[in-house]
Amino acid sequence: MTVPSGNRIGRRIALGGAVGLGAAIAFVAVDPGAMGVTSHGALDALARLLGWNHHGKLATTTDSAIPPGAPIGGPFTLTNQFGQTMTPASFQGRWMLVYFGYSRCPDDCPLTLEKLAIMMTALGKLAEHVAPLFITVDPTHDTPAVLRAYLPKFSNKIIGLTGPLPEIAKVAKEYDAYFTATDHEASGKSLIGHSTYIYLMAPNGKFQNLFPVSITVPQLVHVMRKMIAQ
Repeated sequence: MTVPSGNRIGRRIALGGAVGLGAAIAFVAVDPGAMGVTSHGALDALARLLGWNHHGKLATTTDSAIPPGAPIGGPFTLTNQFGQTMTPASFQGRWMLVYFGYSRCPDDCPLTLEKLAIMMTALGKLAEHVAPLFITVDPTHDTPAVLRAYLPKFSNKIIGLTGPLPEIAKVAKEYDAYFTATDHEASGKSLIGHSTYIYLMAPNGKFQNLFPVSITVPQLVHVMRKMIAQ
């Protein structure tokens, strides 16, 4: 579930559509074969999951047009699913893919985590150069123990991060990510509206790119292989 934003990225990119700098986007269509998926059955299954057309291709935004090095991201001190203290230095030398979400999210979060998990498998040995980070926006519920049980449903290579709400809010502000609790559903469940971008941070910790939730697995794999090869 997404919410409107109104800070640096929010002034340039409206959730659900691009404005300002976000209007200058590049479109690419990437062959699913770039993932290393050759099994007809496996490809059909992924096509149904990710919405590729009958040619196995789908163009979507893979360039936010926000220049690399923009003041997005910053320091943090959070705890991973194993109770270890993590800072940006913990991932130095690796490309970070940062996503803000929560374990009880019914839609965008599990879809994004599934994409990241498939991407990491498709990268093979190159995956050691990538750190996918899932920063919870529901730290009261998403304790290290909860994340430790939740994330392996997708991949054991995804790093969950949690911490005190003020620290989560501070990190979200650094990334121009947004989240807010909404009214309870009839079921009694509480939803948290949140932005759904994936932030690509370079091995030196600097901002590199911003991807929408609509990015496909083949495109993620293509972009990451290109970045790692630099």
